[in-house]
Amino acid sequence: MRISFIGGTGSYMDEFYKELKKLRHEVMVNSCDADCDVIMCENRNQWEMAREFKTLYPKIPLICWNWDWYDFLKVDGKFVGNEMFGFQPVYDEFEKLIKESKEFWSSTKEWGDKSEKDTGVKTSFYFYCFILPLEWKGENNDYEYIVQSSRNAPCKRFEWFEKASEELDIPYKTTHPSTNTRPDYIRTVKNSSFVVLSSREEGVGVTPIEGAYCHKPILLADSVSFKDTWGDTANYYKMDDYEDYKKQMKWLWENYKSKEVQDRAERAYQRVCERYLLEPFAKRISNRLENI
Repeated sequence: MRISFIGGTGSYMDEFYKELKKLRHEVMVNSCDADCDVIMCENRNQWEMAREFKTLYPKIPLICWNWDWYDFLKVDGKFVGNEMFGFQPVYDEFEKLIKESKEFWSSTKEWGDKSEKDTGVKTSFYFYCFILPLEWKGENNDYEYIVQSSRNAPCKRFEWFEKASEELDIPYKTTHPSTNTRPDYIRTVKNSSFVVLSSREEGVGVTPIEGAYCHKPILLADSVSFKDTWGDTANYYKMDDYEDYKKQMKWLWENYKSKEVQDRAERAYQRVCERYLLEPFAKRISNRLENI
């Protein structure tokens, strides 16, 4: 299959494209011609290129990906972005595209349900996400600190982490792959006692996937998305409830070495291996494409 893939480049996506090529697909990154079998728009921010290609080649089916829907809601028929993002025009245009698409893919059921409510377009396929396992190979240590990590812009709940850690006298670090070098980011996660994610606007959540792959317990909000993704393999706090957040952090700090918590972390690791590594991710995408 010849795929026009509109999306990012860099280590993650470049490795994904290589994996698709191993599965005998031809991938044209951010380009398209009349011989393509499908156009894939991987990110809402790529809507202009997707619109250009779809206009040039209207008979080629379009697939739009929905990694996450963040805190966007429709008010009086218009998208209203949260205070951190000015994406209203992007969402307006992306909505037009997904209504023209052959299929609409979502990372989780929560985001699929939310986007259907806002746009009327049903999710055709849940693709989840992936990490690159080779980056995370090697020794894990426990230096008895906890880590908060995120790939997205901070939300107000991020302030909870430092506040609760200081009130509980728990050593902590914060890290972000955009502000730390990649080796430093990986080392910080691998050497932590457990991983905390204070936001809920990350779809599946790459951060907990990385933590779980390092056999680290993960503490997450009890959002529909996270509970649907992680089930009984994660530790949860009540979303938007600071006192419960602090309570669960304290309990996990006191018990993270226990058999109960470590068994849960092992189940999370197994889930990552079965679903969220590059090879199974690429095979899921490939199988879906071949059956369209």
